[in-house]
Amino acid sequence: MRQAMRARSAGLWVGVLFGVLVSACGVDSELMAPEGEAGEEAVSTVEAAHSRNEPLPEPRPTALFGPKVAYGGGKYLVVWQDVRDGGIYGARMKPDGTLLDPEGLRLNTHPERDFGRNPNVAFNGKDFVVVWDSTDGVDGTRLAPNGAGPGPVFTVISSGEVSGDVGIACSRKLCLVTFNVDSDEGSDIAGLRIGPDGSRLDDTVIFISDSPVTGESAVAWDGKQFLVVWTDSAGGLDTPDIYGARVKENGTLLERGGFPIGAAPGMQRTPAVTWTGRRFLVVWGDMRNGTDWDVFGARVRSDGRVDDPAGLPISTEPGDQRFPGVAHHNSKSLVVWDDTRAGPHRIWGARVEEDGDVRDPAGFAISGGELENEFVPAVAYGSDQFLVPYAASSVAEEPFTPNFILGRRVKHDTRVLDSPALVFTRSTSEPSAPLVEPRSE
Repeated sequence: MRQAMRARSAGLWVGVLFGVLVSACGVDSELMAPEGEAGEEAVSTVEAAHSRNEPLPEPRPTALFGPKVAYGGGKYLVVWQDVRDGGIYGARMKPDGTLLDPEGLRLNTHPERDFGRNPNVAFNGKDFVVVWDSTDGVDGTRLAPNGAGPGPVFTVISSGEVSGDVGIACSRKLCLVTFNVDSDEGSDIAGLRIGPDGSRLDDTVIFISDSPVTGESAVAWDGKQFLVVWTDSAGGLDTPDIYGARVKENGTLLERGGFPIGAAPGMQRTPAVTWTGRRFLVVWGDMRNGTDWDVFGARVRSDGRVDDPAGLPISTEPGDQRFPGVAHHNSKSLVVWDDTRAGPHRIWGARVEEDGDVRDPAGFAISGGELENEFVPAVAYGSDQFLVPYAASSVAEEPFTPNFILGRRVKHDTRVLDSPALVFTRSTSEPSAPLVEPRSE
């Protein structure tokens, strides 16, 4: 029975990022050591070019799918899947918008496990920890905010049954990494804790979910415990819900199978989560209102109580609003999403107060339309502002065409600082790897 359900779910649960690219493109709707102190005193691309009397390198679209971002040590780190060797790249940025790694840093330097996809990143108080799907497990590396590294690639788990989105959040002592484990009986959300050096702290995998089909996990840390959230078939294979479970720092799972956070008619998918200082804020794409996607959310207390069981409507404008990201500072969270209210994909956002009040019910535009479609955003807070990186493409007919990673800084009062957008994929080197490895699903 469960095997049959898994077979039915192939189009719904597997290849989520392919669906992102198809939708966003309009089809459906070596160890790299920086110079000096690892680039710590690097100047902007413009200043560097001027000092050498050289023209700026022309940006090239080398990314696949969307970015992730974290802030720590006075820097942002944006990571993405790339067409170049290793597959996982990143770039650091100062709060003033200075890009410290204009060619991008190759983060997956493993000589054998040299293909990676779906990266994610968190800051552990000292280093950035980057993890990714290596197609037969989960690998990772560390990068210091000053650019030292990347460190050796470590393996979180090696298994052909592991695939899909990778979640990560860190305390000062360790990180919790979440991933999908597939079998003939279904798919589960599972996790492993890793130490500051990337070493595994758990002898066995922590199985978190309990429904026939689960996926799309994300995780946040509240200072004492982690909240893992995911898409769960408890509401029906074609009408999944958002579930969550708490995991203590010592690895104890408090709710095997989880508890409902976003349960409503229609589909609820692609959750993201942040800690606000008082509660977790979970956001997701929601189709309860018919054929268009909206963005809903719910506040979850540290004891697992859900303050908004019916969901908070964050954006219900015409067209689709989906693939949200969320970050928090002081009394407000910034929720960002992929929006098609005007036709092309653009990035919009809204502020959500600690009490659940949505300050910008109609939302506000973040991306500026430099390219035909701008999609799949991420967001992180640091240095009195939010950084919102996102994917962008001028190609509408080919979902696997490489795209750019662009970004804009957003202030608390919704001012968008960068016009034109910051460009993180400014590579002049040619890719030597295929654009994308065929998925086995």
